[in-house]
Amino acid sequence: MLDSRRLAYFINACEKGSLTGAASASSVTQPVLTYHIAELEKAVGERLLHRRPDGVEPTEAGIVLLAHAKRVMEAMRATEQAMRERKSQPTGIVTVGLLASIATSVAPRIARECRERFPGIQLRLSEGTSLFLRKGIDDGIFDLAVNLRERGGISAQSILFEDLYVFARPNLIDLRKPTIALADVLQHKLLLPPRGHVVRELVEDAARKHGLTIRLEAEVEGLPTLKSLIRDALAPGILGYGSIKSDFDDGRFQGAKIVKPGIQRELVLDEGENVRFPKVITELKGIVVRAIRELSQ
Repeated sequence: MLDSRRLAYFINACEKGSLTGAASASSVTQPVLTYHIAELEKAVGERLLHRRPDGVEPTEAGIVLLAHAKRVMEAMRATEQAMRERKSQPTGIVTVGLLASIATSVAPRIARECRERFPGIQLRLSEGTSLFLRKGIDDGIFDLAVNLRERGGISAQSILFEDLYVFARPNLIDLRKPTIALADVLQHKLLLPPRGHVVRELVEDAARKHGLTIRLEAEVEGLPTLKSLIRDALAPGILGYGSIKSDFDDGRFQGAKIVKPGIQRELVLDEGENVRFPKVITELKGIVVRAIRELSQ
């Protein structure tokens, strides 16, 4: 059986071009190194080095062994590193709050990448309204929360400016073009969240600035209920693109970006004050940000 220590001595001899240099690099005496290389040659049954007055160089057999030996040693280093990292892996619970309107679109990727990077961490995902997430950060319930700028903390990290879309069941209204003017949207009665919701505030503010009037079909609290009413063709609704991306891609809804003026909501990432795993949180923030930004693609 080949000995990894002897393989390392052999690699040093080939790279240094001399037994003296290889012995120094291996932190052994030259006789010790010469003995181990001789034993390696016995193990493989072939001469591995040409000994010359000015140094050594690998034979044809040595060239073959050198390539394999380097791969073996690299694999061993990678294995040792992986085991060291495993021992140092944090264990515990990390809590992340997500806006209900985007949770189903981003949660799978966040959970999958967190499991791959931190197998000892149990990820706890919660979804809710922007006010629920704000309270969760303030009360120390969440380590991270994806929220809206209007509800986020002062130091919250900006992630994405998300366009608002009008969406409806296919053929309910004319949404054949990729964009639609706000004035044309407001020709229809709409399904909107109650006052106090950021999307409602953004739409009302844009309408007021342009002298337009909103007509409501119904106020709807909760994304699943809103989507069910859309599917039933009660009326069109307005939400951020990430909220309807999967329905839009599957053809369940038609949608168009609102323009003239465009309306956007800003998604931000809030961090709790007393997180238990700073390193985990730092990397998890990157995972969350990438998942959210994919919503616009």
